[in-house]
Parts: sequence; C-alpha cells; structure tokens
Amino acid sequence: MSMACNLWVFGLYCYIMEEKLELKSYKIGTGKPLICVPVVGRQKEEILGEAKEIVRQGAAILEWRMDWYSQISDWGCTQEVLQELAAFCKNTIVLCTFRTKQQGGEREISEQEYCALLSGIAKCGCADLVDVEPAGLSDPEGVVAGLHQQGIAVLASQHYFSHTPKAVDIEGDLCRMKELGADIGKVAVMPQQNTDVLRLMEATMHVKGRYPDYPVVTMAMGRMGLLSRISGQIFGSCITFGTLGKASAPGQLPMAEVAAILDRIAESLEYKDET
Repeated sequence: MSMACNLWVFGLYCYIMEEKLELKSYKIGTGKPLICVPVVGRQKEEILGEAKEIVRQGAAILEWRMDWYSQISDWGCTQEVLQELAAFCKNTIVLCTFRTKQQGGEREISEQEYCALLSGIAKCGCADLVDVEPAGLSDPEGVVAGLHQQGIAVLASQHYFSHTPKAVDIEGDLCRMKELGADIGKVAVMPQQNTDVLRLMEATMHVKGRYPDYPVVTMAMGRMGLLSRISGQIFGSCITFGTLGKASAPGQLPMAEVAAILDRIAESLEYKDET
C-alpha cells in the first residue's frame, strides 16, 4: 500500500473513531503547541533555502504559503517544489496553504483554480496537511471529503483581519469545520481591545471542552494578540506560528522566542513533552 493510501486509511480511521490525529511523529493536540513556520519566498531557490533552515532549526510544521510563489499557476513547477520539500522534510510536517485574497493572501484565484490546486497537492502525495478555506467554497464538505479520499489531512481556516467576532460565532466557525470533516479547525482574529483576546481564548476553551479530541488552532493577530500565540497549552490551541524571517501574518514572533516561552510554560504546568 502506498504512503498516500496509508495516510488516507489512517485519517479515515481517526475521523470515525475520533482518535488523536497523528502526522509524522507528532500527535496533534497533545502536550504543548507545535510550532509552525511559514515559507513566503517568491522563487524556488528562495523557498527551498527558507525551508531547509526551518527544518534545520527543528520546527514541527513547515507551512508553504503557495500564494507567494511566483510560478504557482504552472503546476509542473509547483509539483517540483513540493517534491523537493518532501525530500528533506522527513520528520517535519508539510502544510500547504494557498491563502486567497479574500482571506488576506497575496493573489486572486477562482474557486475552480483553487479546488484544482488543492486536488493536485493531495494527488502529489508530497504534503501531510492542506489548508482549506470553507467560506469561499460552494461545496466545502465535498471538497474536504475529496481531499481525504486522495490521502491528505485537512486544516480548515477562517481569518478575520478587521475585527473579532462574538464568542458564539467563533465557536460556530470551529464546530462547522468539524462538521465538514476537517481534521483541524483554525480561526484567526484581529483584536481591537484586550477583551477581544480573552473572548477568543474563552471560545477556544468551550470548543475543546465539547470536543476534547478535536484539534483547534486559534490566534489573535497583532501586538495585542501576543498572549494568544503563547498560551495555547492553557486554553486549547494546538499550533502556534513563529518566524525565521518574514512573517505571514501580523504579530508572529521569532521561532526561537516562541519555543523558549512554550518550554517554560510546559515546565510550569508539569507537562511531559511527547514530541
């Protein structure tokens, strides 16, 4: 059985049995949050150079922000980059993200092109996880199901760059993502006041209380949202984002700083690092 088939069978089993999602050697949602570092290069050489440094520094997850890539419309070139990333990301989770313009990304893309790209990533078998934006899809449940059938795990995402929704709406977003079949749900917000950050954290805790084995990722962007990026182990967010250069969203901290803070929090909570 191929690696892609193995991933599909395992992903389907986890979805049915509601067990912990496991990618590479990482159990998603267990212990301290995993650090994800984005790659935002525009040329192949720049992308691979950034990626190799991220792997060398020991990040758990490498996120290729494909909307930054200058040749993303050429599938042959895109597939070559994916294959080279997979070659040296043996122990690093590869997350592929095309952030649409509507969700704060670098370029416009039609729904048809977006779905074709997601399908191509899954068929390629070089990535472990793909970001899907349900808000821009006419049939998000069908897209998620199709990606699972092609052997890749799905992180569903929703970004609010101008405000922080009500707690009930944040919870609703995360719960709908689970209902769509997403393996991980992600919501990012822009706080206007400190209470917005607290509201996000409270909403995250409510969802985790309802679905303990459902991995969720939440963050408040910008300087005001710093607390949300480092305290996920307390309120339930299982992944946080750091940088080794250019940031992909407002408020991201350098990876080394994030790692040191997470280690200190884990020690204070007497959590054992299972990664």
